[in-house]
Amino acid sequence: MNDSQDPTTFPVVTTQVELGGCSRQGGGNGFLRFRQHEELQAFLNLLEDSFVQEFLSKDPCFQISDKYLLAMVLVYFQRAHLKLSEYTHSSLFLALYLANDMEEDLEGPKCEIFPWALGRDWCLRVGKFLQQRDKLWARMGFRAVVSRQCCEEVMAKEPFHWAWTRDRRPHHGGVQRVCPQVPFCLPRGPGLSPPHCSPCGLPQHRSCHPLKPVSFKCSSLTSECHRLPSQNSLSVFKNAWGGEFLLVLPPQMQLEPDTYCLRIFPKLLPRPGH
Repeated sequence: MNDSQDPTTFPVVTTQVELGGCSRQGGGNGFLRFRQHEELQAFLNLLEDSFVQEFLSKDPCFQISDKYLLAMVLVYFQRAHLKLSEYTHSSLFLALYLANDMEEDLEGPKCEIFPWALGRDWCLRVGKFLQQRDKLWARMGFRAVVSRQCCEEVMAKEPFHWAWTRDRRPHHGGVQRVCPQVPFCLPRGPGLSPPHCSPCGLPQHRSCHPLKPVSFKCSSLTSECHRLPSQNSLSVFKNAWGGEFLLVLPPQMQLEPDTYCLRIFPKLLPRPGH
């Protein structure tokens, strides 16, 4: 084009560009739309799998698998450029756990994913699972933030699908500035009823009573430590400054049920008044 030609007289070509799983207004690309349709259908077919259906049924309060978290899973699949053959249980659980990492304040509920993703000996495989999560995150270019608009665009492609009816109730939503003081219980996994939830009106089943932890005192710390029976590699600690954390010991440390002291170097402890 030379200087004498007016650029306003040239035809305008619009395009449809897909960035990170979310559409950006601009135009159309037939192959791209076809590929996105294939990915969406593969994802929805994965949700229809009987094992995934059972998993979702154990989350009646939608705390770890509401419609936005499920939409984020598809966005992650697309950002990671997964092949359709990689739309599997394993990929779904990894992406769903990462979505919970990004969006949820409470650490406990997402641990329910472990027995479904890892099987009966899940507590020995958590480290490997977290490594796989990080690999998926890296494959996405570490772009794990998904906007609400992006999720709603995903849902709008199949607006009447049952997955998008998984609306979380208000009492399970919002920002959790302080973790509620609730007894810690191990993830239930397949075959057991979901936990009792009074606000949601879920019945309490005998089969879903949490394991009662054995309490003991650590003499080296003003902290209460809960040893969970029959779980040699899993312990819960409640420290003197509030909050709880889950300690997963390496599988080679096969400890017998007993009283143990958790020692922390003094330089790592917060000073009074700080």
